[in-house]
Amino acid sequence: MTLGVIINLGIGLVIAIAAIVGLAVGFCRQFSKPLVGIVAILGAIILVMIIYPIIFNTGILNGFVDKATGWFSDEFYSRPVTDIDSFQEAIADNYLRIFSGSAERILARMETTLEGAEVMTFGAFFGRTIVNVVMEFSMWLVFYLIIKYFLFGVKYLLCKITQVVVFKSIDRILGIAWSLVWTYLIVVGIILTVGEIVVVQFFPGIEPTFAEWIRSASLLKLAHDTNVLGSFFSTLLAMPLVNAL
Repeated sequence: MTLGVIINLGIGLVIAIAAIVGLAVGFCRQFSKPLVGIVAILGAIILVMIIYPIIFNTGILNGFVDKATGWFSDEFYSRPVTDIDSFQEAIADNYLRIFSGSAERILARMETTLEGAEVMTFGAFFGRTIVNVVMEFSMWLVFYLIIKYFLFGVKYLLCKITQVVVFKSIDRILGIAWSLVWTYLIVVGIILTVGEIVVVQFFPGIEPTFAEWIRSASLLKLAHDTNVLGSFFSTLLAMPLVNAL
């Protein structure tokens, strides 16, 4: 039995357990205020990840970015940063020199944030970061409230409906779906993401082996390729996931 088959069997077992639990417990009984809150938080993050780049790429936020960038008008903030050497040179006599040990990580973050910009400067980076943080948090808060109260509404209606015996099967089916989604968020969005980041950051020597494990197991490869939440946090923290291409 190959390693890929063993990994697939393990993942399949986790999926089966989640489905059985969802079937046995049902949808309404899985709900609680803390659980709804966590799902709303994660769901809102995913929606912001998907929708905010689309909004930003329309250009309607350019005025806000220009305004925020204008707050950083000193010469230092206007110096072009093209590589690690120009980055280190720019911060050598500046308050940012305390971050010189993380220069490569910060530069990678700047390149991601200012992707497509003609000139990369600290002013442009800070300006866009401020707009991103304000807009993303605002959007997240709106989505969080919508998802939270929507789920509470769905729970209330289903709990009322499932008091009629004929509708209990609906509760069971939705319970399976809910349990699978929740398991995916924990196992893939959190555990797999943290594991990949730890491997890349602290054990780079075993990254090729880890990548081969991912490629050899179809279910693990699918989880890796669809890990939207992990990709978001990886980009946010400028800590790449394992390259399993």
